[in-house]
Amino acid sequence: MRLLFVLIAALVLAALGGTAYVTYQDSLIPVPLAVNPNLYIKAVPEFGEDGVVLEALLLGGPKVETFLRTQSDLALVERTPEGSWAGPLLTGLQRSRHGRRWRLSLKAGWPLQDGTTLDATRAAQTLPGAPSPPPSEVRIIDAGTLELRWQEGRDSLLELLSQWRIPGSGPFRRQAGQLHRFDGSALGRTGLAGLAVVTDPALLESRAWAQGLASARWAWAVFPGHITPEDMARVRLAPYDEFRMQDGSVWFLSRRLRRFRPDAEDWTRTRLFGAWKGAMDLPYDPRGQ
Repeated sequence: MRLLFVLIAALVLAALGGTAYVTYQDSLIPVPLAVNPNLYIKAVPEFGEDGVVLEALLLGGPKVETFLRTQSDLALVERTPEGSWAGPLLTGLQRSRHGRRWRLSLKAGWPLQDGTTLDATRAAQTLPGAPSPPPSEVRIIDAGTLELRWQEGRDSLLELLSQWRIPGSGPFRRQAGQLHRFDGSALGRTGLAGLAVVTDPALLESRAWAQGLASARWAWAVFPGHITPEDMARVRLAPYDEFRMQDGSVWFLSRRLRRFRPDAEDWTRTRLFGAWKGAMDLPYDPRGQ
């Protein structure tokens, strides 16, 4: 009888211990996010310079699509220049100790380009397809809180959350290959009124490409290769500086495009928000000074 009692007590303690362990593993801990990250620096153009609409010449393809989306649709989290993580659309992020449950505290009320504001329901509607793989369960805790659960634990979900973009949350409205300032953006007023990205192959041919740079038409233009020596000599006299990307492409950047900081590691992540077109020809400064 005594042995049976000891056995029952051991089973009860084991069950309680197991329950406590599961509860402990499922409890939430904060995920550090950078405070006041150096992501969206407001432009300070001279009077009248913020009304300019620029043109850029690029090779067509998926990267152009990603670059345009970067300007119009913000991600829930983004990597800062220092390598840490920041949440442009988050006030907080928590994860369970086993990594299967993540809770997102959104910046509820963030203005969107269609006249609505961001909330948990709106964010959940944009979830399918991003992040990938999708969570097994999505719970709306309240208007500003969203909880996601996966079948398997994850040490970090930040890379996946950086793929999750909220349509219309960015500082530019997008219409095909054109960007237009969104005056209602919570980030403030952009330094440029707009940008048209041109991908016409005819304009990438040697003579046309050189003419575009010689006339200072482009804010920046990608080097297409196969340029004749005569045309390249004309380009060398134009007010542009070369900027080399890690993917092997070379951009010719106008010396009048101030505070434009292309991301050399992945130019599709480049933010256009703080750039503006100045009145002086100055050597390109990647620090935007």
